[in-house]
Amino acid sequence: MSKFSGKTFIVARHEFLKTIRRKEFLFMTFAFPLLLAGIAIIPSLIASTTSAEDQRVGYIDMTGSFDFPESSTREGFSVGPLGAKALTIEFVEYEDSSEARGALQSGQISSYIIVPADFLDTGVIELYASEKEMSVQGAEISAELSNIAINSLLEDQVNETVLHRVKDPINLKLYNVGDNGESSEKGLAEILTSFGLPFIMAFLLFFSIFSASGYLLRGVAEEKENRIMEVLLSSVTPSELLTGKVVGLGAVGLLQIVVWLSVIFLGGGYALPVDIEPMLLFIALIYFLLGFLFFASMMAGIGAVTGSLQESQQVAGIFTFVAVFPLIFMQLILTNPDSPVAVFLSLFPFTSPASMLARMGTSEVPIYQILLSFFILFVSIHGVLLLSTRLFRTYLLMYGKRPGIKEIWKNIREAGR
Repeated sequence: MSKFSGKTFIVARHEFLKTIRRKEFLFMTFAFPLLLAGIAIIPSLIASTTSAEDQRVGYIDMTGSFDFPESSTREGFSVGPLGAKALTIEFVEYEDSSEARGALQSGQISSYIIVPADFLDTGVIELYASEKEMSVQGAEISAELSNIAINSLLEDQVNETVLHRVKDPINLKLYNVGDNGESSEKGLAEILTSFGLPFIMAFLLFFSIFSASGYLLRGVAEEKENRIMEVLLSSVTPSELLTGKVVGLGAVGLLQIVVWLSVIFLGGGYALPVDIEPMLLFIALIYFLLGFLFFASMMAGIGAVTGSLQESQQVAGIFTFVAVFPLIFMQLILTNPDSPVAVFLSLFPFTSPASMLARMGTSEVPIYQILLSFFILFVSIHGVLLLSTRLFRTYLLMYGKRPGIKEIWKNIREAGR
């Protein structure tokens, strides 16, 4: 490719400004991540600002051994910085099910429960509520009933310490053991950072690469189909045009990635503890730049050879299908990241960006494999750029029937002489 000349900069600037004004780019870059962040944050805001609805629950104890309190206060579940809210349950005793059913139908209680006489043998407690409230009632009352059952059955049998441990048997803490033998606690923030974040970044990386390279494919195909390419090539060389388009749209993709990561960092820091490691971010950006150069150059070559936008998209779909293999094999990559298939996908240039980031989220990837992946991707970029530049020189001004593979290969060889 040619050096970065003034004309190349003009082309790059034009492509950048033209693309960021597209409605679909503005939506996917700004509105879409804000929409996802809103879906994650707004429910917690509503839950934390809305007072919990107190409940009156009737009960019929056929065992005669349950000690139901007159009221019980529990912490309601709420994700977000404002924490959980208190939920008060008032228990009302009834003599039989018909009396409780009448109270439910008249709205005096929100639900009622029946403790059968054979509870100790079966562990079954029956909950009755209106159809629209059944799932909510069951989720809120189940934990409280467990505490009541434990208190009623064990309160006079064991001391307070044992009773508390029966209610809350295990608080599991995770520790990482490093190569040097030292261990460190692994909390929720570390789990999200090491597993969830690389997976999200791999998906965003894949989406951004194909979004930006798709703009390049569409631009080349439309300019060729509308004969605008003839006007452009009267002012710039094919190499300057290709370089400018790749650089301009690469800046577009980089802007998109920065916006998305900012939303993840700010939104995730509000709803969940997320800590983005600088090294992971640095590696992700390298993969974006290399992956974009690889696919953008390929899309440019496809756009130069094909005669229309529709035809270009059909040919590009073949390579896109190969590139989505990391998503198809994602379960294998996450559960067995050191398997031959996972390692191959992380080295193969079509799939290495997303596959390597996903592997890094679940295991310690050897540094030589990361460097080898960079090297293979870099060499592949050089080869694809060379081919695309020759295709640009040969086919940009050719119209009509798409050439065959033998003809394309022959012209590529002749263009390199």
